[in-house]
Amino acid sequence: MKKNKWNIFEALQVAGASFTPEQQSRIEKKINEFVSYTPRIGVLGKTGAGKSSLCNALFGQEICAVSDVEACTRMPQDVLLQIGEGKGITLLDVPGVGESGDRDTEYAAMYRNLLPELDLVLWVLKADDRAYSVDIDCYNNVVKPHLEAGKPFIVVLNQVDKIEPFREWSVADCRPGLTQARNIEAKVVSVAASFNLKQSQIIAVSAEEKFGLATLVDEIIFSLPDEKKLAIAREVATENLSTKAKAEVKESTSRVIGRIVEGAAKGAAVGAKFAGGVGAVVGAVLGGIGSFFKFW
Repeated sequence: MKKNKWNIFEALQVAGASFTPEQQSRIEKKINEFVSYTPRIGVLGKTGAGKSSLCNALFGQEICAVSDVEACTRMPQDVLLQIGEGKGITLLDVPGVGESGDRDTEYAAMYRNLLPELDLVLWVLKADDRAYSVDIDCYNNVVKPHLEAGKPFIVVLNQVDKIEPFREWSVADCRPGLTQARNIEAKVVSVAASFNLKQSQIIAVSAEEKFGLATLVDEIIFSLPDEKKLAIAREVATENLSTKAKAEVKESTSRVIGRIVEGAAKGAAVGAKFAGGVGAVVGAVLGGIGSFFKFW
């Protein structure tokens, strides 16, 4: 059998475990499925909210068309990102609501078809908008009814550098001034109440100023199930992956690998012999994955 990238079977041998060829094949298949999973992220919201700019800043690539002149995203941009050694992430930058009644009806139907396929939904708002009636109506009538229980939904309050008093924004530090920061926080509270969401689901960012992106990634990582955290973390720009997020990805990956190995060994004659070595094997596999993706 061809050895996989993380030398899992060498780790098994070091731990004193032995598996049948069938069990080895099962472990290899499950681990390869895990590390090569391609998640789908939907980026939704009103035209002009900066959805494409957010995608570019979040993943560190010019991956989506950006236009300041017109509503440029007319069809879903189903973009497969392939960064470094990762297996990719499918990013769906969809048309924005709020252009016209006819287009909103068309886009609502598109959203309904896409939502069941997504692992995560980001709804992008323009921070200095005074009203979000179009966004709230679309969320309540189109998005919310079709979100599966537990599917992560995060509102991204983009362009917070434009919130008054916008002259307080520190260009050198890429941070808001004191009064501006208080107004941003008040905006977060207001948006959470308007959408009937937890405040933790409203993340203030400025894609242009690279502000708040690590906080957004934190919220994404912690809201996803164990099996999907690694797939997101491996693709975001390195500077957007915090120490806290890396630790969570490491712990979740450990849990997934442990379940895979224990599941393959369950009921096997080597089960009792292997029971005490799961931690050692998982540690060895984790080290290989961490080195491969340069995480830990």
